[in-house]
Amino acid sequence: MALVLVVSLVVRAAGDWRVVGQTEAGDKVSVSSVRVLKNNQRLALVRVEYKEPAELPQGGPFVEMRARVRFNCASGTAAPTSEWFYSRDHSGRFVVSKKATHDDQFGKLPEGGFVELVTKEVCSQTK
Repeated sequence: MALVLVVSLVVRAAGDWRVVGQTEAGDKVSVSSVRVLKNNQRLALVRVEYKEPAELPQGGPFVEMRARVRFNCASGTAAPTSEWFYSRDHSGRFVVSKKATHDDQFGKLPEGGFVELVTKEVCSQTK
């Protein structure tokens, strides 16, 4: 049930994705549903559309990654809240799901090196 809820929330948010930039490799990075939390924290959906299908530690090739991410704007850290997924094709077909409460490598290489770009954008949100 939780997986269906997460997938439906991410799919529903697809209409309000805002492109925030590109990685050095030309991967398009977008955010959606930014929420301002207590203690200088934010919660947002993050999407990376890989310019070239990416082989990641989770498998591949993937053309897209989406995650619900908690940002600590005071420390500049970002971590998926509990689950994120990767899709193999442009139809959004669900391929890999990963659940974790901690991931030190999220958004760093080899996932595209987008974490600083997204953190800066999300932490600039005040509402």
